[in-house]
Amino acid sequence: METGRVIHRRYMLQRLVQQGQACTVYQAVDQVLQRPVAVKIAPTEHISVYRSAIRATSQFAHPNIIGIYDLIVEPESLYIVQEYVEGDDFATLLQAQLSPYYVLDMGVQMCQALMYAGTPSRKMSHGDLTPTAIIRDRRGQVRVNNFALPTDISYFTSWNSIGGNGAAVSDAQLPPGQISAGRRSDDTRAVGLLLYQLLSGRTPEARSVEPPTDGRLRFMRNVPPEVCEAIARTVIRQHPQYIATPEILHAELKVLADALEPVSIPALEEPVQFNPKRTGVLSGQLPGSSARMGSDAANPPFAVTEQINAPGTTGFDMSMSAKLAAARQAAYSTPYAPDVQPRRINIPLLLLFGLVLFGLFFGIGYYLSTILIK
Repeated sequence: METGRVIHRRYMLQRLVQQGQACTVYQAVDQVLQRPVAVKIAPTEHISVYRSAIRATSQFAHPNIIGIYDLIVEPESLYIVQEYVEGDDFATLLQAQLSPYYVLDMGVQMCQALMYAGTPSRKMSHGDLTPTAIIRDRRGQVRVNNFALPTDISYFTSWNSIGGNGAAVSDAQLPPGQISAGRRSDDTRAVGLLLYQLLSGRTPEARSVEPPTDGRLRFMRNVPPEVCEAIARTVIRQHPQYIATPEILHAELKVLADALEPVSIPALEEPVQFNPKRTGVLSGQLPGSSARMGSDAANPPFAVTEQINAPGTTGFDMSMSAKLAAARQAAYSTPYAPDVQPRRINIPLLLLFGLVLFGLFFGIGYYLSTILIK
């Protein structure tokens, strides 16, 4: 496919954006409405699958979901015309070394997209929430793509070693996008996996994160323990406090993000960075272990068990509780409250005022006395 070709006498392909295994994505221009669009080209063997997904999601209208404009079917290909989003893909976000606050905020927005799709009037799951389905635009808005497409089984199988409980996906017999309790749990866990990759210990040049071979979650050193625990509860299905729905995860992440929100938010193009050499390890007994989930549920085995400092680095300066308190105080305190000082008594002015009153009453009394004597 060459750039410059016009699809359906309307959409002119301008440049190649992504070459995937199943489809190719071009940036194009809508010559009728004079606006940029993205044109996704699917081969003939995927026409029925993509056509079903587009029909199921064509009416979606949400700020965290990429919109669909048009669907063109030709004998050799299927053309999906979508909203064009200028922003950063997942690999770029990994290299940006986002602070915990920005990662949590991304998780909140992903959950909002899932919650919208899963409402009773829509009843749609995502099913393929992998790094390729996520982009963050220049305003910091997370945009989710690829709803109701077949699941990338290889991706979820590779991450199944981290608390996957033996099943890479749930309800595999259901059509793509059809919602169920298992599918909602899968989508929620997929958000947790994406957040973990953004907060995991890795080199600054990394464009992807591989599942840890020993089954231990490793976070950057400055990730608060409560954030580590929330992500572990989302990823590890055997956790006694496992988070299984987007609504619960949204509520948990929102509280943490609100507490960690900086007072002065820097420009989104220059996110707050942190030292990638500082790592912590979050471990748990994973599938195949001898974890006892009955009487041990009150003392879950999933916790930060080790903090590793690289030479020249330091540990936490204060606990998460202190951070929460400080953040809440900063967030909810009055931005400007002038000091109220007690008024000082002006003695000379008070004496003058007393003399004036005395003279006034003396004059009135003298005048009345002269009248009465006469």
